[in-house]
Amino acid sequence: MLNKKRVIIGLVLALLLSAVAYGAGKTTEKKGHWVIGWSNSYNGNSYRQTEEAMFKNLADKMKQNGIVADYNMVCSNNNVSQQISQIENMILKKVDAIIIDPGSPTALNGVIAKAKVAGIPTIIVNDGPVTSKDCYQLNFRLTDVTRIEAEYVVKRLKGKGNVLVIRGTAGNQSEADLYKGHMDVFKKYPGIKIVGTVYGNWTHSVALSAVAGILPSLPKVDAVVGQGGDEYAAIMAFQAAGKPIPLVTGGNRGNFLHWWAEEAKKNGYQTVSVASNPWCGAAGLYIMVDILNGKKVPHEMIMPNFVVTQDLVAKYAALDPNAVACPTYDHSWVIKNLEKQKAH
Repeated sequence: MLNKKRVIIGLVLALLLSAVAYGAGKTTEKKGHWVIGWSNSYNGNSYRQTEEAMFKNLADKMKQNGIVADYNMVCSNNNVSQQISQIENMILKKVDAIIIDPGSPTALNGVIAKAKVAGIPTIIVNDGPVTSKDCYQLNFRLTDVTRIEAEYVVKRLKGKGNVLVIRGTAGNQSEADLYKGHMDVFKKYPGIKIVGTVYGNWTHSVALSAVAGILPSLPKVDAVVGQGGDEYAAIMAFQAAGKPIPLVTGGNRGNFLHWWAEEAKKNGYQTVSVASNPWCGAAGLYIMVDILNGKKVPHEMIMPNFVVTQDLVAKYAALDPNAVACPTYDHSWVIKNLEKQKAH
């Protein structure tokens, strides 16, 4: 009888110590047998690679601590049909939940509905929103990202100048929202002329080729705006063409932030960097585990954007060129700042 009591006490202590070791602040996570699916529509740039790495890092820790049993990661490389097929395969494997960075605002609605029928909750992260009502969503207000950039450009140019716009991946809802943020501001100022528009696919090599290809046909460019992952490519293209580098607003990539910090020291170059945060995938994992453990969370949540101003850029001067500058948080932050949000 005494040995039985010792075993019970030992199990209780083990559970308490595990919760304390893994939990953040006053939060605790329940042990679970959950298998989590991760479906990414694209991982061909540093932002998406960072997003995946942060998700995997947290998933590994959760697995090590017994919070989840396992996880399954797939990527469809901008093929929406393949993403649908991959999610259907996860449903057949009876995963317990699926986190999705979507390749379309509408095309995944059917498979999301299938997951719901199968009792598998899904959450959209990063590249939403999607139009389905059958999933949770953790999105950015992406129009705010580019609105801030555009307003900065208008102010610096005093409402008059030639702007080159680098877009992301055609057909993507996030791309459309980011483009809208720029245009909603620029169309208010007749003196701002869009002299060129290219698609950079949020990828350095693609953006470099696109900007280099259009530059010879353009008049003097006073500013360049992008969507993250392509701004430093624009700088390189101007340098290669022997043209003066205009005002370039930036994303949160290490190569751009390092260049900006160095130019700020040498000649006072000024700009702003506004971007979404790739830690959203890890945040989605925290939220999904809470959902599986029976917690009620909002169906739509907003992840804050990340802004680097002139007085902060020196902090990122030593960042690796391929790294993505972003703040990271813990479970307590997710509960306080995401799960307790009011309806949007």
